[in-house]
Amino acid sequence: MERLEENKDYRVHRSGDLSEGYKLRVEHTVSCENMDISPLIAQGAETIQTIRQDSIEGEKKAYDIVVAAAKQWEQQAAVTQRLDRALAYLRTPEVKHTGNSWQPFSNNNGWMEISNRVYKMFCRIREDTRYDREIKQSVPVAWYVTWDLYLNSPREGYSIHLAGQDKKRYTDKAAAEKYLDGRKKAYSHLFAEISPPIPKEHENCFTVNGVLLPGYTVEGREPVKPDHAAEVSESAIPAPGKEEKPSVLGKLSASRAQEKAAAEAKAPTKRKEDMQI
Repeated sequence: MERLEENKDYRVHRSGDLSEGYKLRVEHTVSCENMDISPLIAQGAETIQTIRQDSIEGEKKAYDIVVAAAKQWEQQAAVTQRLDRALAYLRTPEVKHTGNSWQPFSNNNGWMEISNRVYKMFCRIREDTRYDREIKQSVPVAWYVTWDLYLNSPREGYSIHLAGQDKKRYTDKAAAEKYLDGRKKAYSHLFAEISPPIPKEHENCFTVNGVLLPGYTVEGREPVKPDHAAEVSESAIPAPGKEEKPSVLGKLSASRAQEKAAAEAKAPTKRKEDMQI
């Protein structure tokens, strides 16, 4: 957000933005190049210097209020970010799978897939042919076997490749099928249940913001009982109707108002007129 404001005495350029729960940026620039300074010059350097020092003190107090407000934003931003992290966990979609049954792969004809909540495996046998001019038709000359085993993580970008073979060549179709059947059998234990234990080294692929997704277990660890509801500390989020403590911003604003009133009551009349710039 950027804005330029002009009035009789000065120009202000304001810019800033808010990224909820992450970043706050506020910048103001003041310019008074066209201001008439004739009334000030007549008062003399010493008087102007005194008034300037008072003005600087006023700036510092205003700055302290802004800093205090920023600190309040920090506390609230931390609450927002914590809630966002909880929502990210709760909104992580359930991973799609075939229920441990081999099916044609929907995204690519010729491929087969099997999957559950933790693993997925793809395979195919591609036939290579050449044209036989004597019989005037294509005949198979080789079979290429490709298979891949992945983690089936619900998190985007975390479906890690675990094992596989790319285009293993056979000149006998039965041998190619036997090899592929052997690979399926070798990994069949991973597809014996819908949600098998996660290998410890890949726990992060099924964890969102430090918490294991529901329904998953990790090898060698006791299952964690799911909570019925997430608990949020009272200090983080005020309860409705709960009386809140006065904010730092409010205290500073009140203090500044009191100091200003006291200064005006004590200051001589001439000085008050001098301050009206």
